[in-house]
Amino acid sequence: MADDAIERRLRRLEDLEEIRRLFQAYQRALDAKDFRAYASLFARDGRFVAGDMVATGPDEIYELVAGMPATGLLTEQGGDDFHLVSNVDIEIDGDRATATSTWSYVVRSADDTPHLEKLGHYEDELVREDGVWRFARRKAPTDVPRV
Repeated sequence: MADDAIERRLRRLEDLEEIRRLFQAYQRALDAKDFRAYASLFARDGRFVAGDMVATGPDEIYELVAGMPATGLLTEQGGDDFHLVSNVDIEIDGDRATATSTWSYVVRSADDTPHLEKLGHYEDELVREDGVWRFARRKAPTDVPRV
């Protein structure tokens, strides 16, 4: 009986760490402009929602995010913008999880200083797919838009 409880607690801790690493991989891929790696973090039928932009599945998500630099939603060069994530709250239920967090988008200004561009939050649904945690749905509303 005690071994089962320890096993469940250990599994929960491992899941939490894997989900945190998923969030870190997401930020690294986005900031490096590695949009293929970014899209691979979503489940086969995963959805990314940002305002009125919606994409389903890694291929659509790749196309959507790869087009963002041309629209000004992301910078063209890696290292010219940074996504910071904080206030992460994760709830796990077996092979599914939900999470909320706050994101800050910082860009390099013309005088080479950081400029806080906008703030928002993530609303996540996660799934363990083929033994790996992935985004089933990531919604990224902007709470404080750029001026």
